[in-house]
Amino acid sequence: MKPSAEQSRYIETVGRFWESVSGSRTAGRLLGWLMICEPVHQSAADLISTLDVSAGSVSTQMRVLERLDLVERVTFPGDRARYYQLQPDAWMRAMHNEQERLIAMRKVAEAGQAVLPNSRPERVLGLAETTSLLIDEWPALMERIAERAKQGRQ
Repeated sequence: MKPSAEQSRYIETVGRFWESVSGSRTAGRLLGWLMICEPVHQSAADLISTLDVSAGSVSTQMRVLERLDLVERVTFPGDRARYYQLQPDAWMRAMHNEQERLIAMRKVAEAGQAVLPNSRPERVLGLAETTSLLIDEWPALMERIAERAKQGRQ
């Protein structure tokens, strides 16, 4: 099934966003479709025909999205096909992964402090201060997000 014009615009918006944050546009388009498609699971063949992308692109980019914990593969008894769908808690997983990246960034800043030039320490100290603040605030923010999600499901 081909997406509507409005859906196509949304898919392209997600693709361009994904590309702007250093991902591939195709991965973003796949993610965008999986966010709005019915049924929620799509086979590789569905994705190829719907988004007019190659089998190789689907295979490669879905592996990327799986490694990021945004997409999962699912199978059904009696059906040999494998399907892809957005992880039920994809966005919480993404935020957890972001927290891990912040911790890694702070470690980079800490390593840089040992070799800082006295003339311009702000180049590294700014990163250390920013990541430390975000890491400190992250657990409370994640709790608020989880609570809102719970309230939205009731």
